Parts: sequence; C-alpha cells; structure tokens
Amino acid sequence: MQAVILAGGAGTRLRPLTVNTPKPLVPVGDIPIMEHMIRLLRRHGIKDIIICLGYLSEKIEQYFGEGSRYGVKLTYSYEKTPLGPAGAVRHARELISGRFIVASTDLLTDINLSNFVAEHQRRGPIASIALTRSVSPTAFGIVFLNDDGYITRFLEKPTWGEVFSDIINAGIYVLEPEILDLIPEGGEYDFSKDLFPKMASENKELFGYTIDSYWLDIGTPQKYLEANYDILKGSVKVELPHKKVKDGLWIGEGAKVDDDCEIYPPAIIGDSCRISRGAVIDRFSVIGPGCYVGEGARISRSVVWSNTSIHKSALLRSCVIGARCEVGEKSTVLDGAIIGDDCILGPESLVQENILIWPDKVVQKNAIVNMNIKWGVTWKKSLFGDYGITGVANLEITPEFATKLGAAFGTYLGEGSKVIVGRDTYLVSRMIKRALVAGLQSTGVNVYNVRVLPTPLIEEAVRTYNAEGGVSLTVPRENENLINIRMFDSEGIDLNESEEKKVEDIFFKEALKRSQPVGVGDILYPTRFVESYLENSLNYLDTKLLSSSKKRIIIDCADGSSSIVAPVFLRELGLEVVTLNAYLGDSVPKRAIPSAPDSLFTLSKTVKALDADLGATFDSDADRVLFIDEKGEVVSGDTSVALLAQAALTEYGKENKIAVPVSTSQIVDIIVSEFNGKIIRTKLGLRPLAEAVIRHKAVFGGEETGGFIFPKVHPFRDGVVSIAKLLEFLARTKQTLSEKTKEIPRFYTFRESIPTPLQHRGLIMRRLLENAEGETFDTIDGIKIYLDKGWVLIRPSSDAPVFEIFVESQTELKALEFIKTYKKEIQEILSEIEKG
Repeated sequence: MQAVILAGGAGTRLRPLTVNTPKPLVPVGDIPIMEHMIRLLRRHGIKDIIICLGYLSEKIEQYFGEGSRYGVKLTYSYEKTPLGPAGAVRHARELISGRFIVASTDLLTDINLSNFVAEHQRRGPIASIALTRSVSPTAFGIVFLNDDGYITRFLEKPTWGEVFSDIINAGIYVLEPEILDLIPEGGEYDFSKDLFPKMASENKELFGYTIDSYWLDIGTPQKYLEANYDILKGSVKVELPHKKVKDGLWIGEGAKVDDDCEIYPPAIIGDSCRISRGAVIDRFSVIGPGCYVGEGARISRSVVWSNTSIHKSALLRSCVIGARCEVGEKSTVLDGAIIGDDCILGPESLVQENILIWPDKVVQKNAIVNMNIKWGVTWKKSLFGDYGITGVANLEITPEFATKLGAAFGTYLGEGSKVIVGRDTYLVSRMIKRALVAGLQSTGVNVYNVRVLPTPLIEEAVRTYNAEGGVSLTVPRENENLINIRMFDSEGIDLNESEEKKVEDIFFKEALKRSQPVGVGDILYPTRFVESYLENSLNYLDTKLLSSSKKRIIIDCADGSSSIVAPVFLRELGLEVVTLNAYLGDSVPKRAIPSAPDSLFTLSKTVKALDADLGATFDSDADRVLFIDEKGEVVSGDTSVALLAQAALTEYGKENKIAVPVSTSQIVDIIVSEFNGKIIRTKLGLRPLAEAVIRHKAVFGGEETGGFIFPKVHPFRDGVVSIAKLLEFLARTKQTLSEKTKEIPRFYTFRESIPTPLQHRGLIMRRLLENAEGETFDTIDGIKIYLDKGWVLIRPSSDAPVFEIFVESQTELKALEFIKTYKKEIQEILSEIEKG
C-alpha cells in the first residue's frame, strides 16, 4: 500500500518559523514533523511514500533523500503552481497505484493506521476520513454522521452560527484510486472545501472513522509548543532518535553537559550541544543540535532550534528560538515569543510576551521589544536618534506604531494637554499623522491639527498657543522611503534626552494611560499661523534695508511645506521672488520631485539665467536651507555657517557667542576669532544645538547640514528666516554672495561610515581613546582628535550600526589620508575583537 504526504504548503500560520524553513522540516521533539509521519507509516507497514512538494521543495528533498535511512522509499511530486491538497494528489496520479493513504504534515498523531485501513476495507467506500472531536470546531472541517458512520454533511471552517457538530476532519484519508477521477485537473482543488462537500451532497459513500488516538494540528506557534510538551509528557507515542539517559530525559550524540548544571526532566538535548556549568534546563524544554547554553542561563518550557547560542545568564520562558540565533548575556525572552532564524538579541535585551520577530533581525543591547518585528533589520533600544524618530514609512513606522507612539507621548504629557500636530505635503505623512493623532486622543490629549505647515511654524505655534507639546512629521527630501517624527516641548524645542527617555519607557513598557470614553481628546483646527509667523518674524528683520536692496532671489520649495510661507514672507520684505516647485494640491506630490543634484543643477541654471542675487532650496519641512551664489555656485554648508555667524556678530556686536556642532569646520573658529567671539561646540543633533544657543546666550547657532538658529527671532532652525538674514548681511556689506565666500578660508572636509556590530561599539571607542593617548582630543560627541592642520571626529551613529568618520584639513590630499588612516585603525580594532 502507498501513502501520499502533502508537503507543499507555505506554513503561513507558523510564521516567522517557516519563513526560511518549510513546514515539513519544523522540528517537533527535535526531529522534523514530517519525519514523525514517515515513522508512523513505516510502523504500520507502509513503505512506499509519495511526497507532494511546493514551497521550499529543494530543502525537503535534500533532507529526506530517497528515504533509505528511515526504511522507506520516498518519491517526489512537484507543483509548479499551488494546486491545493486534492489538486496536488491528482497531479501525482501517475505515481499512484491502488488504494492509498493521504496525510498532512500539519499533524502530530499516533493513530492506528492498520485498524483505519482495515475498517475502510470492510466498509468498502471510495473514501474514508479519519475524524476526531474538537472543542473549537470552527477552525476545521466539521461533519455529521448517520447511524452507519457515513458522512451526510461536510462544512469547512464554519462560523459558530453554522456549527452542527463537534466532530472534525482529522486530515488523514484512505482513498481508492477512482477518486482521482473526481478531482479536476490543473487548478487549485481542496479535499475539505471542494471534494468532500461535493461528495456528501451527491450521496457518494464517504465513511467517517472516529479515532480516540492522540491528534494535534500544529498549525500555530501555540499548538507547536503544545506538540513539543505532549511528546515530552508521553501523551503521544513517537520514536525519538536520542538516547534516553533516564526517565523523561533524552540526550543526543556528542552532547557535552557540565556536571554542575541542572537539568529537570522531561527535556531533550540534541546532538553536539554544550550546556555550561550553572545553566538550568527546566522542564519541558527542547534544545536542538549544535546549541550552546552559557553559564547561568535558564531555559524553561522553550524550544531552541539548531546551532543557536544562549549566552550567560539569559532567560528563556515558554518561547521558541529559531536556528542560528544569538541570545545575548542577561537577555530575556518571555512567554509566547517566537524568534525567527538568524536573529541577534543584544545583551540585556527583553522580548515581551507573544512577540513575533522575523528572521535576520538585530535587537540592540538593553532594548525592549513590545511590537512584532517584521520589516527592517534593527530594533533599537531607543526610539529617538540625533534628529528625532526616523524609519521606513509604512514598514518600520506603521500606523500601528504611530498610534502607540502618540499614546506614549500623550501619557507623558497628561490628560487635558494641548499638542500642536502638523506635517509636510506627502500622503504617507498624512496617514501616519492621523494614526498618531488617534493615539494622542486616546490618552485625553486635545490635538490642534495644523495640517500642512513648515516645522518652524509648528514650533512657533506651540509657543503661541501655550501648548504642552508639538509633533512634526516629514519625509526627508534625500530619501522618500523614510519618515521622520519630531516631538517638541512647551518651548517648541525638540525633547531633551530625559524627556525622550520618559516617552520611550512608556512606549516600550506599554505603560499607556487610556482615558475614559468621556475624556477622549478633541481635534481642533486653528488658523492664521502664517500671518502670526510673519508678524513675529518681520519684527526682527531690517525690512527697510532689505526692501531698498532690490534683491532678486530664486527659491526651490521642492513641493514642500515651505511653499505655504516662503514666497509670501520674502515678498513681504520687498524682494523679487521667483519660485520653483511650489505646487500644493489635494494629493501632493502628484509628480516626482527631482533628486537633490538635479534640483541644484536646475536652480543654478535658473539663478544665472535670471541674473538673480541668490538661489535657495529647502528641505521638505523648511527648517534647513542650501544656498547658491549669483554665479550659480553651490555654497558649502560649512561656508554658510561661517557667513551667517559673521552676519550675527556684525549685527549683534563682537565678543558674542556662536554655537556649532563638533563636526562643523574650523572655518567658523577662524571667522569668530576675528570678532573676538567665542565658539561653543555641541553634540550632533537637533536639541543639543538649540539648548547650547539658549544656555550660553549665543547670538547664532548653525550646522553644516543647513540648519541655522537666530534666537532673537526664535530658538529653533528656520530656513526662511536664514535666507532673510543672509540677504540682510549682503545688503549691509554691499557685497555679492560670491565675494563674501571668497573671503572665507578654504578647508577640505570628508565623511565616511564604517559598518560595525552594535555589540562592539563600546570596546571600539575604548580602544580609540587608548590609541589617542598623547594626542590632543575631546569627547564632546565621540572622540575628536586635533591633528596638524586638521582634525578627525569618530563617533558611533545613533541610528545605524556604523561608525562615522569626519575629517578636515587644509589640503584635500591630507584629508583623504586622515580618512584612510582612521578607517584602517577601526578595521584593525574590529578584527582584533572578532578574533577574540
């Protein structure tokens, strides 16, 4: 007699475990689930087995081969397209001769197949279906039997209103070959949904064989764990290949178990495992082959797949860890969590209950995972980076994520608080904003929805309306797949580190305070933001000087929110303004926005063609700006910082303070020293610069990326005000922009990133500091080493697993030499670390 095993499904209900592993190879009791079925068939004398393959078929065939090691003959039938269970059997028709059994790989059972076949022979139907009882029949096909045991009604996965029985299809059939004539060829066809209901409705003999044996469908992660527990309890009769060293304990060949570790049966420890001293393998645990369990680690009621390392003092509780994973020291994985293959959980990380992590993900040290991780690569221990919260839109930053984030911010601010929320012109920003607003409302926060508005105006609105906070959502112009979320305090400034930490704690620990239904927050739609902004900002500009200068400028708004305010603002100053890419419509953007290089090329040509005095292009939310001189030449960010610092010192008086990040060129030091001013160096990021400007009463703050702060106007970055201040400076000095830039010393700056594993960053920084002994350096942000006629800044990125190297020198050759030298030093340190 033959058997057909259905092994073509994708196992979607078991994901993320089946992303890389086909369902038939999922280990249950440390051997593949399909191997249990093969061994069951062989025990009942069935040795000619046909395997119907589909998803990841090559892995299944490679593992099982021709079947000789199991004492059976395996033949494979391949589906090019999904055919469904019955369709797959029909496709294998040429391999079938005579009566045959059909079984699914979803099942763990010890059914007496010999008795089942004998009863089929005695009854003589065309098909017999193994049946069992279930307390949750809606997940299966239910049947109704007449007094003779034949099926008269068959309904696949009914609703509770349709349930007429607790007897379900157990997924094992004995069939006569003529049944293949009832299955149409070519398309998808199912036994439970199509063939059996049709046979029952046509009164064809369909016998139901009720079993009292163990039976479990392992189609979900919860049932998968249950199947492993049942094998360990002895609830199901299966063959295990490992040596049984005592009652309830199986240990594989080549496994090394230290004497002073603790193992509490029932448990399985696979081949070539290493269990270190002080480790605890608690009851109902299965450790796959090639695994390492470190000192003091504790594994309880968990399944660990092959070649995974559980490091010192880690804790696993009622979870599943996929193959080739690294679980860091003192990490914790809690009940119901499922970790896919090839994941890295950093030291002291926490994966909370029922979390699913897809393969190839990295969880940073100390991170708390409280949401499923399917997209992206890294789950960070923090939400905020140097420039707010950034991630891939609709993949990493989803509506679900945004709702939870809004609720976390609302919980932090408190019920009854006011929050200003605005966005840029992208539709994805609108979608994420609406989800975030819902989260805020759920905590009783009243939302002032300003819709599309430049970030500086959102920050200004926080102060105008005495709001407790604000939120801005923008898509970075340099990468339209990302979205950036910034959160502001009551002063309209980005949250400080302490405030960010509090929001993160609420988010990761899910300490969300939902309001009562009557206390849900409102949404209001205030107006006159542009007018208020104009009135406030124009008071701090020399409008008479600017108007009399008759400057002509070209601005590229990139179809962003600057389109709302920049043209109006600059015309109010009496300037002649030509605007590019300032379209605002119902579904912005309706056309592709040119890349930054293409935009700069077009802007440069336009400036020269129209004999303009200045060109300027904004980022998507108008808080950064890049300048082009009257000759069409791009002005570097460092030069712009130096010019605007010079403008501020000229206007507000010498001996004032200028704030810049540690990465900004020493050009600024030279310019400021000419005014006897003082440079304040800060960490990189939005808040550190604004904070330094306020704390040190600086007259200007700027960074080479195009963000400039004029605190007399307001203490945050503003691209539009920066244009006005530069034009004011040019009018005051009666020089062109190219003439001013020629007065600025020339230095060469470069930046490069080096990939580095997250777990090694602290050690790399320590080695760099040790190597810098004897040099002049500071550690404001990373390590900045002062060299002959230049410097190098090395810092671990807050957003990615890389080290960033910034260098500057008076010659291009020397700057490139700095890059090469320190890149090599980092790579050598990393190589030493990885060699142990």
